[in-house]
Amino acid sequence: MIKFAAAAALAVLLWPLIVCACKRIRMALRLRRTCRKEGHRLVPLHPFWFWGLNFSARPDFLVRTKDGRAVYTVKLFGVLRRLSNLYFAKTTDGRIERFERRVVPLAGRFATMLDEDLKPIPGGASSGVNIVYDTRRRARSPVDYASPTEGERIANIPVLLVNPAPLAVRASEEIPVSPWTVERRPMFTKKEEKRLESRTVYDGELLHLDEYVYAASGFLKELSDLKLPKDYGIF
Repeated sequence: MIKFAAAAALAVLLWPLIVCACKRIRMALRLRRTCRKEGHRLVPLHPFWFWGLNFSARPDFLVRTKDGRAVYTVKLFGVLRRLSNLYFAKTTDGRIERFERRVVPLAGRFATMLDEDLKPIPGGASSGVNIVYDTRRRARSPVDYASPTEGERIANIPVLLVNPAPLAVRASEEIPVSPWTVERRPMFTKKEEKRLESRTVYDGELLHLDEYVYAASGFLKELSDLKLPKDYGIF
């Protein structure tokens, strides 16, 4: 009985990693198939390129387009829990921190009355009981997207490929709060000194002007359509 319980607990703990591994393998197979079909060239930058780790600061692979106009330099990122928002927050001193805002359903169905930041809407009806919490903030090292094709007159397009993907990717920035703009707070509550202003980043949109964010399906569509961003020319 104890062994069965331990095996069940281990399976629960490992299940997100198993799902992540399956999605990464599926993504790699689809990517190879799309590149072969469209005539692009997939160039791994290390042996385990499709296992790219979140804390790594180096790209994982390149995709050279068939017309020679561009190379996509890709960094992989993954979220183990689907019911979450992934935040990349720029602090007041210019650093980038990442964290997740997760929803844990406790009873009933997933709450539908949440805003874009997954916070309950005051007075909004809910079809379930949920806990929303933030993971610990971690510093994110800048990814070295420098083109390994120095000397070639082609566009180098930096891509952050999020797989597995969360509910949304949010680009945030910390804004200092002026003392005279802070509303009177209840007793024993901490005074806010700064707030986060966030927006959702969709497939092909820029994250903090540094990299283009894609989910796997969006990136494969980009490779099939091959519509380069307007602000990228030959350089």
